[in-house]
Amino acid sequence: MRIVGGRNKGRSLKVAKKGTRPTKGIVRESIFNILGSLVVNAHILDVFAGSGALGIEAICRGACNCVFIETNARSLMINIDRFKIKDKCEVLKYDFRRSLKKLKGRKFDIVFLDPPYHRDYVDQTLILLHNCDLASGVVIVEHHAKETINLPGEWQMIKHKKHGETAISVIDSKPESM
Repeated sequence: MRIVGGRNKGRSLKVAKKGTRPTKGIVRESIFNILGSLVVNAHILDVFAGSGALGIEAICRGACNCVFIETNARSLMINIDRFKIKDKCEVLKYDFRRSLKKLKGRKFDIVFLDPPYHRDYVDQTLILLHNCDLASGVVIVEHHAKETINLPGEWQMIKHKKHGETAISVIDSKPESM
């Protein structure tokens, strides 16, 4: 798996051999095409980070920093070292519920959410993001195309795009701001 854009375009990422479902390059490219310049100088939260591909890609495209949430962070830590971006990264190795509660009071311009499919983690995570008031902009959810998403509060779906069995949903957490 490789970085698809930004200053490290083409560089390889280490990916765990089992236990993860890495975001395909074409899906990551689609996500960053949707985000465009919103990534520049953004504060990023990458939940269920896996190898860190989304957060690292965001940093390579000009994001200020990224908080990664990943319980099995071996590949993620290798990638952070490989890309020499330790100063822009924070890694929480707790369960996503505990990690999000620990972050209460912080704000993130862009949140990437890529949980394991068919586990009801999408809705749980969106509720926690909303209740902890962590998202101050866009939430990008990668999920199975047949999975439905229930949005909390006033949040609004602004884009939904399918890539085979994978879907990307773009959610505005602050509808009045866009």
